Amino acid sequence: MIEILNSRTSIIIDCPRQALYQYRVYIGKNEIQTSPQSSYWYIDENKVVSETGSGSTMSSLKMCVEIFGYTPETRTSTFARGTDLPYINGCSTKQLINPVRPGDPTFQMLFMPPYTAEQAHHIHATTRVVYVASGSGKSIVGSAEYSKVYDLKEGDVVILNKMTPHHFETKENSLLVLPIHVYSSVASEEHNHPMFVGTHKI
Repeated sequence: MIEILNSRTSIIIDCPRQALYQYRVYIGKNEIQTSPQSSYWYIDENKVVSETGSGSTMSSLKMCVEIFGYTPETRTSTFARGTDLPYINGCSTKQLINPVRPGDPTFQMLFMPPYTAEQAHHIHATTRVVYVASGSGKSIVGSAEYSKVYDLKEGDVVILNKMTPHHFETKENSLLVLPIHVYSSVASEEHNHPMFVGTHKI
């Protein structure tokens, strides 16, 4: 349903065997033997990177998602300039690495200002792997009568499996997270972009 780990701890997590799109998550410091049949989506200082493996070893310090069978050209993007697209209930987003075709993976940025408590409970049809880049907040997960509250802080990695009901809240601090969509839609219009289209209110 949901896993929250901190990048100070090194761990490798494989996706469920029945997942439609296969991936592996490296959390914390890892030396990864890359494969030319996979792409690697990771955070490097103040930028995100997507590159295809070369068969050599790469160092991942915070978080890396290996996506099997998808081998795009190398792309990078910084996340220092803020968000520029609307998201639900006062939040905003930015496409850091756009999907090339419908369904391709994408790296996004999501910003929640302080005192955001009205974000609608929602689900995504596919997995999200989320790195908490700065700030703090809470993730409320589960159905209304059986929900659970998780604290989020900088350096946390959140794995939200598909169809997991959840929403985020903040108090005095803002929250900036970097989600990888293993599968996405494609577009960058005001209300037709991967974060917005892939969110279903419940």
